[in-house]
Amino acid sequence: MKTIAFLISFIVSFFSFGQKYTLIHSTKSLIGNHSIYHPLFDGMPVFNQFLKQNIFNREIQNFYSEIELTPLNRKLFSSDTILKVKSGFLNKNGTLIPVSAITIIDIKGKSYTLYINQKLKTIHHLSHNLNLKDTTISGTVFYPDPLSSSGKAYGGDFIDNNNKTNIYLNDELREVNLTASFKDSLFLLENKHLKIVNQSSPDIQPTAKTTSKFNFNRSETGFEEINALYHITRFAEYLKDSIGFKDIMNYQIAVDVYALNGNDQSEFINSTSPPRLNFGQGGVDDAEDADVLIHEYAHAVSHSAAPGSLQGYERLAMDEGFGDYWAAVYSKILNEFNYKEIFNWDGHNEFWEGRSLDHERTYEEGLEGNKYIDGELFAAMLMDIRDNVEDTTADKIILQSVYSWYPNMTFSDAIEQIMKADTLMNNAENSGTILWLACKRGFLTKNCENISKTNIWNLEIDYSMLNQGILSLTEPINNESVKIFTVEGKLIFSTILNGKELQLPKYSSGIYILQIGTLTKKIILKN
Repeated sequence: MKTIAFLISFIVSFFSFGQKYTLIHSTKSLIGNHSIYHPLFDGMPVFNQFLKQNIFNREIQNFYSEIELTPLNRKLFSSDTILKVKSGFLNKNGTLIPVSAITIIDIKGKSYTLYINQKLKTIHHLSHNLNLKDTTISGTVFYPDPLSSSGKAYGGDFIDNNNKTNIYLNDELREVNLTASFKDSLFLLENKHLKIVNQSSPDIQPTAKTTSKFNFNRSETGFEEINALYHITRFAEYLKDSIGFKDIMNYQIAVDVYALNGNDQSEFINSTSPPRLNFGQGGVDDAEDADVLIHEYAHAVSHSAAPGSLQGYERLAMDEGFGDYWAAVYSKILNEFNYKEIFNWDGHNEFWEGRSLDHERTYEEGLEGNKYIDGELFAAMLMDIRDNVEDTTADKIILQSVYSWYPNMTFSDAIEQIMKADTLMNNAENSGTILWLACKRGFLTKNCENISKTNIWNLEIDYSMLNQGILSLTEPINNESVKIFTVEGKLIFSTILNGKELQLPKYSSGIYILQIGTLTKKIILKN
């Protein structure tokens, strides 16, 4: 109760002076509370300015950011469905412009928030389309796609061929049991995680049957529905049950696997209630490839953990990379063949080139300006971590860090939050490895001199043998902060280091957390 009282009093004092804020979203993670706010002017929000606040035990992080305006040559049409309207301001070069924020879905199913000024001009916009009683039924799915399970490359008998099947593709079907619903004598394709719906053209109604067998091949209507229901459910159960994020995605998402007028694209829409996933049918049907299903669902996961934060170029690219990472993770769980090739079945063919996490690109080489290509770089960095840290530990650290994401953050900021999550969850057990990997990829430059995988340090300080607690480093570090925390996260020592040695205070024997700049590591003190 003392901790709660401390947090409440701190928050009250924080908002009692100077700028006032209004809460947009708030989430709770395994180790903290995470909120995002707009500042207020004349009692109304400034829509392109943000405060992200992360509260861990007794530590509070605040991140302030502002998004540049992105005009759109579009007005409201009579065919638009208006979801909500809110008045406020946009900050443009220090001038506050009164606007109406109108969230709509257009006739094609696309969702936007239009920020319209008093001259009825759209001076800023956000797109909300992100591209990509229980019972048991049985059905057939790809596991995770016919190329991964067969060990084949696209070509020969393993091609789309206008959605036709053959004996080789049928051989890659696996019969599975999955959770669905039973109502009014019908088995329906929905459970607590998702519901198969018809929400975007073409007008194909969800499959319902009087029997519990849903065995289809890829040429039959219904196959993509079962494939989506199985893989999204299994992935959701991995996040919630296997690695412990029980409150993530605490709603039933609506999924249309025959959507977007047959175009070769998929999307997540967060502006509807509930949010939506749409999967197109151009080229290889998107919902036939588990990579596409998991990538798009990962957008929903990111939105659930850090709602209101998806603004700014690198933040958008991070979300694409986050989706690619989880697509690769899920593929590896089912079949390790080519799991770092993303969209094995949907891409890497005549329709489009797909993506890959198996590359050596670095942040220092520069970004391409394409959020999907640059997201591929971010995903490769995340996979580097998983390659060097135990699988589920890496997954937990990475997902936990997303709760702390905020608008306009950079790839480097994301690494800082990943190391922060490891510090709080694992006593910084993996932060040295993460630092080394981030330096290698060029995501960080600070504290990267002379660092290698072999000299990631694990210090043991013995007062009786090391001259009464002198911290000795192999290389000098100048003008860098040094902090010591208890394993509960309480700061007990802080100073600035210049050189190779530092006299530490004498503490009781035990385990502590030593932080030098961004490098955080567990230390053992002995008397």
